[in-house]
Amino acid sequence: MTTMSMGQSEGTWSVTTRVIVYAAIGAALYAAAGYYSFFAQIPGTEGVYLRPAYGILTFFGFAFGPVVGLATGLVGNALADTLTGSGPVLYWHWSIANGLAGLLAGVFGVRWMGSSMSSNMKAIVSVTAAILATAIGFLFIWVELVTQPELGFDTILWAEYVPTVVSNSLFGAVLTPILVLAWDPVSSRMGR
Repeated sequence: MTTMSMGQSEGTWSVTTRVIVYAAIGAALYAAAGYYSFFAQIPGTEGVYLRPAYGILTFFGFAFGPVVGLATGLVGNALADTLTGSGPVLYWHWSIANGLAGLLAGVFGVRWMGSSMSSNMKAIVSVTAAILATAIGFLFIWVELVTQPELGFDTILWAEYVPTVVSNSLFGAVLTPILVLAWDPVSSRMGR
């Protein structure tokens, strides 16, 4: 099941063996690539890093649906945080935000994709889905106003939310359509 060619027997929210496998692959790839992409902190931010691996998350949500996107972001980010030494509990809200972004990329993919849409059009639609999913999904980090009130509104806005959305949107907008263009002929040959 992919959002690019979803069968009638499998719904958008179905949790099938295929969905679990795609989610596990997505989470593993996102965690591994995320671990290796924590290479540069954005100056003036509260621990926001450039993360090229983010495009994997938006691709998995867009291509395989909201359930896969949610699991890829939530589990993948928690694993990446664990691999980098901060653990899944310290930045739990960031893992949820990643999961929500993946879920939304999947919802947009299901909602906007037509089975007769050309590969190039799918790539263009995936850019919009990646950017919107990022901007909306990462609104969840505002929970820090409750969990870490000492940060304050301005710090969360300018040192966390805006840099995260801008950098992740950039990586999502570049990598997601490339992966969509690579996956589309493969999924067509597989009959998916």
